[in-house]
Amino acid sequence: MNLTIDIGNSRIKAAVFDDNNLINTYVLDQEQSVDIKSIIGEWGAINKSIISSVTELQSPFIRVLQKDIPYIIYLDLNTPIPVKNSYKSKTTLGMDRIADVVGAYSMYPGENILIIDAGTAVTFDVLTSKGEYIGGNISPGLNMRYKALYTFTGQLPLLQAEKDPPFIGDDTINAIHAGVQNGLIMEMLAYIDKLSGNYENLRIILTGGDANFFDRKLKKPIFVFSNLLSIGLNFILKYNDKKK
Repeated sequence: MNLTIDIGNSRIKAAVFDDNNLINTYVLDQEQSVDIKSIIGEWGAINKSIISSVTELQSPFIRVLQKDIPYIIYLDLNTPIPVKNSYKSKTTLGMDRIADVVGAYSMYPGENILIIDAGTAVTFDVLTSKGEYIGGNISPGLNMRYKALYTFTGQLPLLQAEKDPPFIGDDTINAIHAGVQNGLIMEMLAYIDKLSGNYENLRIILTGGDANFFDRKLKKPIFVFSNLLSIGLNFILKYNDKKK
């Protein structure tokens, strides 16, 4: 069995795979070796792992993995991946974006794909039918937009997303909801429409913590995969294991 670990800015997501089959997922609040040890102990047959992290790994966490798992990949720019990476500033490219792209490639090889990851930030990444990652864009995420309005103004309140805001706000509260949510929805739709004209039969994949929130609002043929990143990590792990 394989264990994938994605250490992000606000949470850690672990997933257990039996070959290509996703068995279970776990969300951890902080990087604690005891949590990882309990996951390993729960399954017992985990012998391979891959770690993607946006932060520096803590020594106790690493020691637990190295003690219990014989084969570990620490995903970085030197890790072989099955797609061509044409991003120019590779040293600043988040490994989570690479994992998303590989996850999309593993499910739909030979297709043009737009991956929208709606999380803390919203990323728009393009994979061509030739298996080339050409890059993408980064934009503030849903909650970040609410926090920005509160932080950088004197009187606007801090709000949380509501399911069905009006298109035009008739008071300040509704104006914030309408501006934040409709603005982000129209941004997504504009990218989809523009790129669909540039890439034939473009497949749209939506992932990330806010994916389900936006799914029904976009009103486009979209495939939602909340575990796309984990699927990509598992595919990279298997790809490198075959190259040993």
